[in-house]
Amino acid sequence: MMNIKREQIVATLSKGLVEPKISVVGCGGAGNNVVNSIYWSNKKVETVAVNTDETKLDNIVAHKKVLIGKDVTHGEGAKGFPEVGEQCADMARSHLASVLKGSDIVIVIAGMGGGTGTGAAPVVAEVAKGLNAVTFAIAINPFSHERGRQDTAKEGIRKLRNVAEHTIVLENDRLLQLAGDVSITESFAIMERSINGLIDSMTHQISEDVVAPIREEVDAYMRERASVEIVNHANTLPVTQMISTLDAHKTVEISFISSADPQLLSR
Repeated sequence: MMNIKREQIVATLSKGLVEPKISVVGCGGAGNNVVNSIYWSNKKVETVAVNTDETKLDNIVAHKKVLIGKDVTHGEGAKGFPEVGEQCADMARSHLASVLKGSDIVIVIAGMGGGTGTGAAPVVAEVAKGLNAVTFAIAINPFSHERGRQDTAKEGIRKLRNVAEHTIVLENDRLLQLAGDVSITESFAIMERSINGLIDSMTHQISEDVVAPIREEVDAYMRERASVEIVNHANTLPVTQMISTLDAHKTVEISFISSADPQLLSR
């Protein structure tokens, strides 16, 4: 393994840090819809729904729900203003940090061009990164005919890319082309399934590329050293540091990206 002392790996595993904790955070309406779907289909991740709209949160299912900016929006949403979404998320930083505490990998999902998703997602990603979590972002671009939302989306994606280690942009225009003659509702369901596939493949790949090699390394070390006394003295190595050291997050991006139709991806 690359630059990781075996003693550190053994110490880490001895403390139970084997399976990385993955949190999927959906910001705004589109993000909430995705985590609602993931909640039922992927048992390996913890889902978190973040919104300024209390009614939307009440109508979806997630492991954790965070209503942000109630004093600002009175639970009625950001009304399409990303600066409001950003302000609300900014005010909730400490609460968001407590919700995401202990996460090794955080995947932030949001539709771009609206208020809460566009404004809050970069703040959530920044909070996650501040907790030393490996941070991914999945941004859904609006349709090209939505000119006003397009400009807003570009700024939101720019901010996400400045914070998240990897940002994946999915295109609604390409979704419509691929979906063919179906309703808008069904088109968005296809998008949700594509994102579901991305995350499912990603979590599987993390287990294959990160956890399995670590287990093999520990087994080899245990065979080589009859005594494991070193476990009581070694420094621990957080799962996130393992991933970073192994460059696993780069490998995972390449591996799981194929789970969504490549034509949905922004070039």
